[in-house]
Amino acid sequence: MSKWRRPGSAPWCGMTCARLTGGWTAGTNRSRPRETNGWGCSMRIKITGLKRYKDRLGIERVYHRKSGTPIDPKLTGQALAAEVDRLDKLHAPKMAQSGTLGALLESYKKSPKFTDLAPRTQSDYQKYMDHLKPIAGTPLALIDTAFMAKLRDKTVKKRRGAFTNHMMAMLSSAFKHGKEYGLVTSNPCLELEKARIAKDRRKENRPWTKTERVNVLAAAPLHYKVPIALARFLAMRRGDILRLPRMAYRDGYISFRASKNGKIMKLPALGELRKILDEALEAWPVSEIDVTMLCLNSHRKPWTEMGFSASIGKFFDDCVARGLAGKGLTMHGLRHSVATDLREQGYRLEDIKNFLGQETIEMAEHYSSSADVSGVLIDMANVIQAGSKRERVLSNSRKKSV
Repeated sequence: MSKWRRPGSAPWCGMTCARLTGGWTAGTNRSRPRETNGWGCSMRIKITGLKRYKDRLGIERVYHRKSGTPIDPKLTGQALAAEVDRLDKLHAPKMAQSGTLGALLESYKKSPKFTDLAPRTQSDYQKYMDHLKPIAGTPLALIDTAFMAKLRDKTVKKRRGAFTNHMMAMLSSAFKHGKEYGLVTSNPCLELEKARIAKDRRKENRPWTKTERVNVLAAAPLHYKVPIALARFLAMRRGDILRLPRMAYRDGYISFRASKNGKIMKLPALGELRKILDEALEAWPVSEIDVTMLCLNSHRKPWTEMGFSASIGKFFDDCVARGLAGKGLTMHGLRHSVATDLREQGYRLEDIKNFLGQETIEMAEHYSSSADVSGVLIDMANVIQAGSKRERVLSNSRKKSV
């Protein structure tokens, strides 16, 4: 008889019992009563995927977490595990059929074009994909521009214009991925008009006027001026600005990786922006601070996103109260301002896309939608008609919808 076992006790089953008992945590709603494993040793069975609680009448309730299906609270041990396994298999997501919209979206989700996106963007894209689940089985061969136009019109009635336009931008990226990998022959979203947004709906992140940009930047203390200038002149996103290390500004360039899509950006810092950045480096010498970030708060510490949002919001409100700007200032509005300026100067959407670090021309058009392109059209007309004087006002100009 082994010296490790008391006389009359059941034989020890070694690693099996040790493994099963070692994984149990007492007091959780996922553990179950003690069972035996056939060798006489007691063990605990850990079952995941359950929601267990007592209702207001004190009655114990058990539900399958994934599907919300009720389970008999009297089930224990292996019987409970078998029921959970059955429900897991019953409600397991179905694999998309090859050659369908669902298969294309699944392929896109596994590609670097999706995985390199910021977590917030991935979450938003997943919402659009969830909305498309009812048509996930549609063969790709049937999806053309007309199909997308009908999808756009149907979606805008249920989810309004902004959701629809962002969903179509996601689909455009997915079809671009599909074309690169031979899953589709064309991108049916390229020639699609954007969904119209109700006129009475407030447009978020409006572009700043030229006067607002000058006034607010002049009134800003240095800890606000640096991030505002980076957004004002380079159209950088707030998150990218706050994460910039000091070494990102070198040899007259700002180099960074866009968090939203992973694009490597290298943009020149010229004129007023360069002066502001040099002033900041001089005011915050490395020898006096223990951080290596480019943008610092009034305490010479790195900004947190929540802290910056609250602080810059108060500063913008103060600017409005002082008459320096109108209501509705946002940091992201400066990104729209840059795109608007570039488009008014005649730059192509392809060029604007590259400057903004966008993946699609549709998004470049979204950011520059407030541009007044009449000046470009007048220049073209003067060249064609050999006019000697450039007119800046059109006699038949109309209000442009955005």
